[in-house]
Amino acid sequence: MDELVRQSSTMSFSHAADHFDGLAPERTAEIFGHAADITLVVDSDGVIQDAAFAMTDLFSAGGSDWRGKKWEDTVTIECQSKVVEILREAQAGRTIRSREINHFMPQGDDVPIRYSAVRLDQNGSVIVFGRDISRVATLQQKLMNSQLSIEREFARLRSDEMRYRMMFQLGSVPQVVIDTSSLRVCDINPAALRLLGMEPRQVENAKVAQLFDSNDKEALEKLLVAAINHGAEEEVNIALRGGEVITIGATLFRQERRGYLVLNLSSNSGNVVPLTYAVERRILDLIEQMPDAFVVTNADRRVLATNNALIDLLNLVSLKDAEGQLFDSWFERAGVDCNVLLANVKEHGVVRRFATVLRGGYGRSESVEIAATKIESGGETLYGFLIRAVSAPLGISDLETELVPRSNEQITSLVGHMPLKDIVRETTSMIEQLCIESALELTGGNRVSAAKMLGLSRQSLYAKLTKEQD
Repeated sequence: MDELVRQSSTMSFSHAADHFDGLAPERTAEIFGHAADITLVVDSDGVIQDAAFAMTDLFSAGGSDWRGKKWEDTVTIECQSKVVEILREAQAGRTIRSREINHFMPQGDDVPIRYSAVRLDQNGSVIVFGRDISRVATLQQKLMNSQLSIEREFARLRSDEMRYRMMFQLGSVPQVVIDTSSLRVCDINPAALRLLGMEPRQVENAKVAQLFDSNDKEALEKLLVAAINHGAEEEVNIALRGGEVITIGATLFRQERRGYLVLNLSSNSGNVVPLTYAVERRILDLIEQMPDAFVVTNADRRVLATNNALIDLLNLVSLKDAEGQLFDSWFERAGVDCNVLLANVKEHGVVRRFATVLRGGYGRSESVEIAATKIESGGETLYGFLIRAVSAPLGISDLETELVPRSNEQITSLVGHMPLKDIVRETTSMIEQLCIESALELTGGNRVSAAKMLGLSRQSLYAKLTKEQD
């Protein structure tokens, strides 16, 4: 009991009568007016009887007309239930928690206010105190924008790293990367391993001199010193003890204040061990067993090869039904989507996650994402397409909204085959959905935190989520 008394004394004035007894109404009103950014006197029916504004912008934007209106009529639709709840709790004399409520303005954005309320008299009148939190909402929006920007930059860097890693590992030129401070191997590609006849575990963190079984190590050392100290790009020939002569070139580069050398190797006898037929066969078998459809076409878009997954995706009878066919013929909108896809592959060399719809046998449509690239082989251009079936997004009922773009590249690709107003409407809706998804992901699915990050009330976020699911 003593503990409860102590808590009560810290939460309210101990001698209120000594301080406020006989306080004039004008003085009381002045104190209330300065206690918050907005102070409202609301009667038992929820009608605003009087109001004081410390926010001149809100008063000018529409607050001057609130007297005589129901309080819930001045807020956005998703906040009306919170207004009713605040008044009910305050009229019952219960201690209420503050709530965030958005006021709609005839002109301009909604204004977020955090309200608390206290019963004023026995007739059910309530005095309401509001604090402007628009600056907090702006900061939260900036935080979310910064987080999304960091995520995009991280994804771009990861994509670049993966691209160059694949170029290094799949390249036909034998290459070794060494650290200039220790002269130890940092990385080596399969082509270099085949040339040197070594396994990855044999060269891991090994000294560069250990890679070459030769008596010409002095020539190699001079090459490395010249490249490190002067950045000179020279080449030397080194005779291995097995009799083979290889040429080594060194190129210096720096990353994060550390120096590295790239050694380019070549065999003067041209005796580089290629991939064996068995390895090539295993690679082809893996492609054949892939769960995603894989298609190779020539420059005329005629199908040269594919795998069994395409049969299941498009309800084809056999692979012979696909070979020789025009790739365009499987697109729902062949005159648009296939042209856009190939144009981007020609311009950028690679396309990721191109959303479209394919039509297979028996008139069945399938929403898919396509990744594409091209290569030059024997003077001929070949195109490769990896096709993955995707589920239709929730709340999207027609084809055009299924193809709502997720990148600037795909947004611009829709110009010319969708009206501008449809592009703007659907991309705006998708951007809103992506922001909500990103906020939920960043907050681990916590809707309260996600709503704060987006500058929304919880009810507003719930309403938008419900709208997406309908």
